[in-house]
Amino acid sequence: MDQRWPFKKLRKALKRYGVIEDKSLGKGSHTTFCRKIDGGVFTYPIPTHDKEVAKCYIEGLRERLRLKSNDGVSDEEFYS
Repeated sequence: MDQRWPFKKLRKALKRYGVIEDKSLGKGSHTTFCRKIDGGVFTYPIPTHDKEVAKCYIEGLRERLRLKSNDGVSDEEFYS
């Protein structure tokens, strides 16, 4: 994966895993992505001041929302 990814692609990828975007939870130039897991709601804010997202934010989001390889979602599957 490149060091940055367009927000449009990120939203599309997250939608496949039931992740929703809740702009009302974000502060200023952030939006928050939410996913229900085992009866709880997990959230992760991402800055939106750019049209692209840095890889470090995507990796943090995947970790927090349990979308990593050890959770059953490979890098190839997520980024395809």
